[in-house]
Amino acid sequence: MVRTTAKPTRKTADSATKATGAKTRPPRKPAAAQTLKTGTNGIKKTYSKTKNTCKVTFSLPHEAVKDARTVCVAGEFNDWNIYANPLTRRRDGSFSVTIELERGREYQFRYLIDDMYWENDWVADKYVPSAFGDCDNSVVVV
Repeated sequence: MVRTTAKPTRKTADSATKATGAKTRPPRKPAAAQTLKTGTNGIKKTYSKTKNTCKVTFSLPHEAVKDARTVCVAGEFNDWNIYANPLTRRRDGSFSVTIELERGREYQFRYLIDDMYWENDWVADKYVPSAFGDCDNSVVVV
């Protein structure tokens, strides 16, 4: 006796729609800007479709700042001015700030916590040796 088994047929979206009468969703329209996120806390990039800029959100998690009162980001985008871009404390204890930067560039930066010590971004695009001291600077590539 020879057994034959029928191969299960694979339903396509069209055949499923015809069989059930259900409608499929139309494809989503692309967003006005593309957003890239490198981590829950870290660097989030939102590229403008109309300008040659990128809105970069710099974030430090609560674990990095502990009980800090102030956090600022200083870098090539603000001539290393430690007071130009203070971060705002969020409900979860982390800090963040959004800065609009020119696209097609790399910017070195670091965070200054409570005007006392420096911290790198834990998920920076890359790190380069600092010209000042025995440490690295974080780098964001936009």
